[in-house]
Amino acid sequence: MISRCLLVAVVTTAATAALVACATNEGEVFAPPSDVPYEVPKVDAAPDAADPVACADCEYFPSECTDDVLCPHASLDPLSPESLLHPLADVLTIRGRGPSDVWLSGALGTFAHFDGAAWKRSDLGAGETQRALWLRDSEEISFGGLTKFFVRGADGAEGVDAGLSADGWSARQFPSTPSTWNLYAALVKTAWATSGPDVLWVGVDGGADACGLWRVRHTLPSTLTITEVIPAETCRLLRVTEILGLHSASADVLWAVGGRGAAVRIDGPNETTPTYRILNSQTTNALRGVWAASDTDVWAVGTVGTIRRCRGDVHLWEAVDDVPTNEALNAVWGTSASDIWAVGDAGVVLHYDGARWSRVKVAGLGVARPDLYSVWSPAPGHVWIGGQGVVLSLGGKP
Repeated sequence: MISRCLLVAVVTTAATAALVACATNEGEVFAPPSDVPYEVPKVDAAPDAADPVACADCEYFPSECTDDVLCPHASLDPLSPESLLHPLADVLTIRGRGPSDVWLSGALGTFAHFDGAAWKRSDLGAGETQRALWLRDSEEISFGGLTKFFVRGADGAEGVDAGLSADGWSARQFPSTPSTWNLYAALVKTAWATSGPDVLWVGVDGGADACGLWRVRHTLPSTLTITEVIPAETCRLLRVTEILGLHSASADVLWAVGGRGAAVRIDGPNETTPTYRILNSQTTNALRGVWAASDTDVWAVGTVGTIRRCRGDVHLWEAVDDVPTNEALNAVWGTSASDIWAVGDAGVVLHYDGARWSRVKVAGLGVARPDLYSVWSPAPGHVWIGGQGVVLSLGGKP
């Protein structure tokens, strides 16, 4: 019998700040677009052996786009000269408030919005890579580092948003922080706003000098304040120096995963003194994405096709052995415990139906096998996936 790892709980104190009502609703599940039964496309048993040009992975990448496979969205197709995306621009984050209000961000200042009918490029006014995307009720906030952020639709915009871009974005500086925090060495990797007070958690690669977990508070008019929630020495002790994935299903528990198999449960993430539990993920592979179906049912994905699951109030994560790929998995998202997507390198897309993980076909890419970095789904049968110069959806449709 495998023994469970020792629970390590650390309570730290964060600086207090004014709280305002949280305005993110990423965790909402929306109704399917129609009453037609939805079934995730399964991969054919094998490519045609008589085909002289069959490649090793052709069964996963058919040439023709049909309604039952993933395809590049027409306006975001890397093979189209009219694509809204630069072919070298990685789409690193896709998030939405609902099916008709979806945003994407990424490298080279890439930003775009989907209104339910079409994608439209949004001019950020800068060419900086964006990894943290915070969708509030009436404004969008984005940043790629902990020194400057971009805001659109900000409260009190008059007289505050000098230097707006053509699409209403303005750049602002984070307030100064103690020099001992060394935020210039912290590379932002992910972010997540829990429900409840106006708090955004940020995961970074802190290297040897900075912690991997930071907390950002929002105050009016659109001021973001960075809070140290774990001292750097404690982060090093607990091996919480590289956080690559964050997610929560409630305001009570936040999950974080990262380098060397790091897995952390944070109880009371909006409290002044959150409690941190270091869990045993049974791997030293980097965990790059996490998604919580509930506070007691959590999935994490990572390098070399690693998938882990945590069920109940336990400290030992379950290893998933029947994963149909060895490629690195970079992100995971679902609408329920029986509808979960995972995406990774070389165009790999997986789906979990409540019983097993299976490979999903991706059409219309030619010989390209782009790495995929982000996935978001508002309802079963409706998914957006972003990667190297491409955005995929079922049938290439909204």
